[in-house]
Amino acid sequence: MIPSYFIAHGAPTLAVEDNAYTRFLQNLPTRFPRPRAVFIFTAHWESPVQLVGAPERFGMIYDFGGFPEELYRIVYPAQGAPEAAEEARSLLERAGIPARIDRARGLDHGAWVVLRLLFPQADVPVVALSVNPALPPEEQYAIGRALAPLRRDALILGSGGTVHNLWSLDWGQGTDGPAADWAVDFDDWLQRQLEEWNTEALFRYESEAPYARRAVPRNEHFIPLLLAMGAADDDRLARRLFQTYQYGSLSLACWEFGNAK
Repeated sequence: MIPSYFIAHGAPTLAVEDNAYTRFLQNLPTRFPRPRAVFIFTAHWESPVQLVGAPERFGMIYDFGGFPEELYRIVYPAQGAPEAAEEARSLLERAGIPARIDRARGLDHGAWVVLRLLFPQADVPVVALSVNPALPPEEQYAIGRALAPLRRDALILGSGGTVHNLWSLDWGQGTDGPAADWAVDFDDWLQRQLEEWNTEALFRYESEAPYARRAVPRNEHFIPLLLAMGAADDDRLARRLFQTYQYGSLSLACWEFGNAK
C-alpha cells in the first residue's frame, strides 16, 4: 500500500522558490513506490457534488492575481487518467457518495504547484478531485475512506493548508521569519490528535482546537487533510514529516498517513 499524504501548497510563489520545504517535496517520492496515478484533492476546486477530473490532458488554471509574471508562464502538462477517474467515481458511488466525472476543468495552482514539485517530468497520470466545504468533517473523512482501495498502487493527496488565514499574514516578514504563537498552538493541537488518530476531537476541531476560527476561517483548505487521513483509516498511522511557516502564520506542513506495504 502507498501512504496517503496531506501537503500544504502555500502561496503560489512556492512554485518558484528554492527552500527547505520545496526540496523536501522534491524528495518525497523516494518514500513510496512509483504510483500508476495520483489522485489529488485540491482546496481550490469547490463543488456541492463530488467531482472527479477526467480529461485526456489537463489545461492550466492561474487562479491568483498580483504575483510575479513568471508564475503565469509555468506550464505543467499533466496527463489525465480517465479510466482511473472512473474507478474513483465507482468507489465513491459504492460508498453512497454521489460523484460525477468532469472532463473539462484544468489544474488549479493547488494541484499543479504540488505536482510539479513531486513529479517535475509530468510523467504520472493525474486525477483531480473537488472539495465540498458544506459537508461536516466526518463526511469528508468518509470520502477519503471510500477511496482507500486505490492506495494499492496509486497515490492519494490532499492539497490545502492547516493554518490558512490570508488576513493574518505578515507579507512584510517574508518567508523565513518567526511563526505566530497562535498558529503554532493550533498546529501542535492538530499534531496530537492526528498522531493519536483521535477523530472524535478532530471532527470537533472548530470548538476544541485553540485559535481554530483564526487558523481556519474557511474550511476549504483544511478539508484535504481529513480526506487524506480517511484514505488511511485501515492503518490509522499518522506522521508529520515537515512543518514550517511563511509570512508569520502560513503553515507549510506535510502529513503522511498509513504504512507502505
